[in-house]
Amino acid sequence: MHWKTRQRLVTWALGTLTIGFLLYQWLPILTLAVLSFSGPTGGTTFPMNGVSLHWYRELWAASFIGDFKPPLWRSFLLALACSGVTCVLSVASAQAMRARFAGHNAFFFLLLLGLMAPGLLVGFGFALLARLLGMEPAWNTTAFIVHVSWTLPFGFLTMLAVFNRFDVKLEEAALTLGANRFVAFRRITLPIVLPGVIGAALFGFSLSYDEFARSMFTTGPDNTLPLAVLAQLDQQLTPELYAIGTATTLTSLLVILLTTTVLWLSRRRAAAR
Repeated sequence: MHWKTRQRLVTWALGTLTIGFLLYQWLPILTLAVLSFSGPTGGTTFPMNGVSLHWYRELWAASFIGDFKPPLWRSFLLALACSGVTCVLSVASAQAMRARFAGHNAFFFLLLLGLMAPGLLVGFGFALLARLLGMEPAWNTTAFIVHVSWTLPFGFLTMLAVFNRFDVKLEEAALTLGANRFVAFRRITLPIVLPGVIGAALFGFSLSYDEFARSMFTTGPDNTLPLAVLAQLDQQLTPELYAIGTATTLTSLLVILLTTTVLWLSRRRAAAR
């Protein structure tokens, strides 16, 4: 068999495998999205009983089941705060790892503990610790700390990969030309690693937004969106839950698309200059 024929066969096989995996991953989400447009008397299975935006209106009006807007708002604020903190700490910790300081191996594995530890145990253990310290569990204190311990390793590993491909000679040239460390980082390093910084921020937002295990014992009386959805599943399953899942998924995709577009435009502007 000619090598070009083998290359085409391998390309087609890998492409088919990739498309099959994506379909396997996204078909359940697409199924829920379709069912969210069922009519007022529609159920949660096929065949659909009518097509309408009824359940999206119910989601906004909160007249059929519990109001999801407060948990949604809490989850959004919590995820936004985790995104910002994860972004800053990831850049700082990865920048520190570029230098071989005493105990850098221990520092590396300490940051990854949040990734390796089971979520339920982390949430339960921190809830016990907070109780011993006299802290009341709340979504904006205890849950925030636990969420950052979960999102930080992902952002840290992202920035490590970015800095691993970073050309140190660019910083050295800036320092040779008279820039101090802060100016070299702000004007040389940060613009180059900016896609990784945005990736770390997106990791922090998405992982915190739908985190359930670490939120179960640390949010206190005010539920986040995943806990509110689970509580509703124990009462009554309606297409309204499909509607909120579809809306949040589309919002996430729009944020990713917007971020990608902004990066593409900024690179085009930089190339034009």
